[in-house]
Amino acid sequence: MLAMYCKKSSKNVQAKCQQMRERGQIKFFCRIRSMENDSDISCIKVLSDKIVSLTPPSTSVGFQTGNYREIHCLFHRVFEEDASQETVFEWTTIPLINDVFRGKSCLLFAYGLSGGGKTYTMNGEPRKPGIISRALDVIFNNIMHFQAEKFVFKPDKMNGFEVQAEEDAWKERQCEAHRTQRLMKYACRTDDAIECDQQAPCYIQLEGIDEDNIYAIFISYVEVYKNAVYDLLEDTRDYGKHKRLQGKLVREDRTHDMYVHDVVEVEVKSSKEAHEILYKGMCTKRKIFGSVTSGFSCSHSVFTIRIVQAVLDQFGGAPEQKGAYCVSKLCLVDLAGSKCTNYMKNTSQRLGESGNINNSLMTLKTCLEILHENQKLGMKKLIPYRDSKLTYLFKNFFEGESNIHALICVNPRAANFDETLHVMKFANILKEVQVLHQSSTVKSTGFPVGRRRANQMFQEALQKLEQDERVQSSDDICSISTAFPCLELKDPMDDKLIHNLIQFLEFRHEQYNLQRQNLVHKEKEFFEHLKAVMQKNFLAQHENTSLHDILDFETNKRIALEAKENEMESCAEQLRQELYNRSEAIKMVKQELMEKKMQLLWQVLENKQTAQKYHIKLTAEMGEVACSMEYLQSEQEARLKAVVVHEAQNGVEMLKKPLPLASFSRRKRSVTSPIISSEDENSTSAMA
Repeated sequence: MLAMYCKKSSKNVQAKCQQMRERGQIKFFCRIRSMENDSDISCIKVLSDKIVSLTPPSTSVGFQTGNYREIHCLFHRVFEEDASQETVFEWTTIPLINDVFRGKSCLLFAYGLSGGGKTYTMNGEPRKPGIISRALDVIFNNIMHFQAEKFVFKPDKMNGFEVQAEEDAWKERQCEAHRTQRLMKYACRTDDAIECDQQAPCYIQLEGIDEDNIYAIFISYVEVYKNAVYDLLEDTRDYGKHKRLQGKLVREDRTHDMYVHDVVEVEVKSSKEAHEILYKGMCTKRKIFGSVTSGFSCSHSVFTIRIVQAVLDQFGGAPEQKGAYCVSKLCLVDLAGSKCTNYMKNTSQRLGESGNINNSLMTLKTCLEILHENQKLGMKKLIPYRDSKLTYLFKNFFEGESNIHALICVNPRAANFDETLHVMKFANILKEVQVLHQSSTVKSTGFPVGRRRANQMFQEALQKLEQDERVQSSDDICSISTAFPCLELKDPMDDKLIHNLIQFLEFRHEQYNLQRQNLVHKEKEFFEHLKAVMQKNFLAQHENTSLHDILDFETNKRIALEAKENEMESCAEQLRQELYNRSEAIKMVKQELMEKKMQLLWQVLENKQTAQKYHIKLTAEMGEVACSMEYLQSEQEARLKAVVVHEAQNGVEMLKKPLPLASFSRRKRSVTSPIISSEDENSTSAMA
């Protein structure tokens, strides 16, 4: 019972590990564009190679509503302003190309505002090629010697392929030579395209290339404009210069894979030929001219690379079985900017274009939100993929088995903070959505490894023998012993010749039987040895597959631990940032307290000095008042003395003069009067 329980528990653990290995998050990256003007203020700060922070400026809505806190965003990789095109390509696209050669379907799309650098990242410049050009260079540099002849694989217009015989493929190549020549004659050759032909090719060794496979590359280029799908490679030169492209239908094939019906899919055999087709589509692609930011695209462009690979047979030859091939694709998408209305003129056409763009991006966001709710809560809400041709075209990527990378392109200008915040919220939604990681669809056939090289060596050896004339005749090869004896019969009664011939033939027959037995014995030994080698090869492949599964499990476990570690690092970084902010606030408060204390001390000292000055001043003023009072008193006394003297003199003079009778009578009465005034007393005393 215990053994059965342990067996069941181990099966449950393996099933859970398998589910964890199959499902994973969408990897999303962030690229920050360089500032156009030195006077512009940036609202984005790179804290590490995976974390950025957004600081709301004073003109933002959050700052005006009282929300001043910084916003931290976590990515799988952050590319700063000085990051090169090659660095972005190696981190975002090389893993997807490796998965495509393993038979998986992959999607890479650039999302962001207008002016964020999406088109520059995807298409690049003549001296700085973008992701699409570099992807074509890497693919053809790795499979240059392993390609199938042209038209061996032919599209069947139903998102599938047919395997043609070599004779039919040769006829198709002869007919296509003239059409290709005319197509290249009318192809759009810009100065950028001519300069890009002279650029250095991108050499990066891929991991998923199998030397025993043959490959064929097919490319298509479409755009989604005003909720309609147009083929940019459609030939319209026979119908006039200004013929409008016809809209295409988005359909679902028998494997539930979405595709554009009746789209032109060109098989290319070199990077130069692929670039010619790419520039033809770029010339057809709609551009917005006459606006403030001339050249901004108002349509979603989708460049698809489909890789058809087939396993060679056991002798190193091309496969002849129908359906014995694997098809995988890589979609490189340049989404239009979500802020297109601010850059357009106020016309009905431009407003209609920007409205359709915003509606398609809003539908994409809504589909991802509902998909996340269904995955998180186990719900079965209907996801509105059909509301937009963009989401309907990428339905199988989000609901099927695929690998998805998202490149968020942002402009760090403070004036774009509110729109950049919406872009970061979209990235947060992408972080929560899980997709089913597709397992490798390229199956092993058990054939010996290196059979292509062995076949080439065998063919080279045969050619060398034919050139050196070392190929022997069939008689020499089949001879067992020496040449036949002389068979000339000179005498009809000569029995010796017949007897010698009989002995020679018997000996030859014995030698033949001995060599035949030896050959049978060697053949048995060879087949036994081959069987043992094939068995060892099968066991080694089985062990290799199990080791790959264990490695994938450990890799996913490591990725999960790294993601958890990144989250913990982000939390620790936030805590450190908060601790730093609080310590800075405490330092500022302490500094303010010290400044206030010093101000109070200075005020006290200044008040004390002012009081001393006032005391000294009052003391001096009181001394001056006392001196002035003494002076006034002395002066008053002097004046009184002068007045008394003057009065005394006047009295003496009046006594000397004779008085009239009336005055005498008055004086007499005054003398005889009992009441004597003080003046009279004073005068009397003065006289005395």
